[in-house]
Amino acid sequence: MAASTRYLEELSLDHITRSSMHAPELEGTYPCVPLATDDEDIPDHPVLGSELSLPSLLRIPTLRKLTIRDTHLGHSGWTSIPVACRLEVLDLGSCYQEDEGFNTRCTERIMAAVGPSVDEFSLTAAVSDSVFAEPSATPLPRLRKLHITPFFPVDSVVDTVANLAGSPVEKISVQCFEEDVVDVCLALEEFLTLRMGRGPEFYQRLQSIDVSVAAAVGDDSPTDEETEERVAAAKRLQDFCQNLKLKGVVDNFNKLAAATAAKIKTGGPVSFTDAKRYPVKGRSMTL
Repeated sequence: MAASTRYLEELSLDHITRSSMHAPELEGTYPCVPLATDDEDIPDHPVLGSELSLPSLLRIPTLRKLTIRDTHLGHSGWTSIPVACRLEVLDLGSCYQEDEGFNTRCTERIMAAVGPSVDEFSLTAAVSDSVFAEPSATPLPRLRKLHITPFFPVDSVVDTVANLAGSPVEKISVQCFEEDVVDVCLALEEFLTLRMGRGPEFYQRLQSIDVSVAAAVGDDSPTDEETEERVAAAKRLQDFCQNLKLKGVVDNFNKLAAATAAKIKTGGPVSFTDAKRYPVKGRSMTL
């Protein structure tokens, strides 16, 4: 479908099932990743032939924005497929059936494949490969905007951001849930302290750090003490950014600061897991 859509520029995939024909190594193994079967009779594509696996998406020359969430990305083709597109925006989620290490390896090899043209990148899995920290070797020489999702492991924030130091990142945005606000703000403070210690060439183009806070869902509203702690952490981070002449914003916290331990209503900030829907025609598609 994607390869047959003319002028396709944006593609968003959510909960895509792997094909047993293209992922035979997953059959009968743990964890039990869902597999589609009986798809051998799908006609060959005029350009892609029978290679209708996820890495073949990179052969669509018009593709500029690719989002893949909640999908198993373990395919060796990411490292060998001839890349015909020039992706500008890459948004990768992780597979909940696999562990953090597996998701990290998948993320890193996709980044390496499409990195030369990527300007904006959203990630859920950590980045451990130190080659991304070397300006002369990084596969992401154009990366300016780095987004971290609410499901990203907070303990990996500092190391991952540091490992992407080889890119000319200008803006870092982190989305988190209310219960993670304190830990996220502390992690970003630790990164900024590291930046001060590394000298002027480390993240020299960084201009702003933004934290977007999603309100609590259901009846688990924070106590007054928890709210005060979160507001204090947000203020410390914002003050730290101002001292370093960076723009620092913790979104929605003016409302959170005024909230009580009762159910908080912040005007409905959108969770990162809410997928934007595109029509299946012309320039964009969501599956």
